[in-house]
Amino acid sequence: MSKQIYISTIFLIILSISCSTNKGLIEKRKTEFGITKYYIEKDLKNNKYKERLLATIDNSVYYSIYSDKIVKQTKKNKQLIYTLFFDNIPENLNDTKYYQNLTKMDSIVLTESNKILNSLNLQNFKKWNGAKAFIIEVNYYHGYPKNRKFKPY
Repeated sequence: MSKQIYISTIFLIILSISCSTNKGLIEKRKTEFGITKYYIEKDLKNNKYKERLLATIDNSVYYSIYSDKIVKQTKKNKQLIYTLFFDNIPENLNDTKYYQNLTKMDSIVLTESNKILNSLNLQNFKKWNGAKAFIIEVNYYHGYPKNRKFKPY
C-alpha cells in the first residue's frame, strides 16, 4: 500500500510542476470578432519587462500591454508589429504603409483592457486613451521563421 501512495505522490508532483505556468486567465468573452481572452503574464524572460497584460482574439490577434507601450500582432501579417502611436500622425506620412488607424476591434479590446487594469488596480501599465493609430514596424525582414510557432512578441 505504501508503494502505491509513493507512486501517486510522485505522479501528482510531476503533474503539478508540468501544469504550472506564469500566465493567468483574467477574463474570457465572446465578441463579434471571436473569443477574446485576457491574461496577466508574470516572470517574462525579457530583461526589460517582467509582466504584461495579454489579450488574444481566437489566437490570431495578440495585444501585449506593457508598462511603456502597447503592441499588436496578427497571424495574417506575422512579420509585422503594430505599436500604438499616441501623437498626431504627420500629414506627410499619412499612409497605410506606415500607420494603421484603430479599428472597432482594437477599440473594444483596448477599452476592456483599460477596465481590467483599473479593476485589478494595476497602475503601472500603459493605457490606450488618446491613441489614434498603430505605427507599423517590420520585425522579420525575411519573413516569419517557418519553424516558429506564432505567439506574442
